[in-house]
Amino acid sequence: MKLIKLFNFFDRPFAFLITLVILIGAGLFFWYEYRPAMVREKCSIEAEKRAEKDPFVYEIIYRHCLRRHGIEYFEQEERKE
Repeated sequence: MKLIKLFNFFDRPFAFLITLVILIGAGLFFWYEYRPAMVREKCSIEAEKRAEKDPFVYEIIYRHCLRRHGIEYFEQEERKE
């Protein structure tokens, strides 16, 4: 009975459109916000373990890990006032 109601819900084009927009929005949020945050956290932990308190080695390992997972590393430029 509940399955039939679910199919009746998708018979309306407006309900289908809303569901589609929500699913696309959730996918975009995952891909552009949640996934990169998890990758950065994982790479930071990995770099801390392997760097042995050397900031230069940490930076190299961290950047390599980000590139390996498909995330580009952008340095923040200093603002000149």
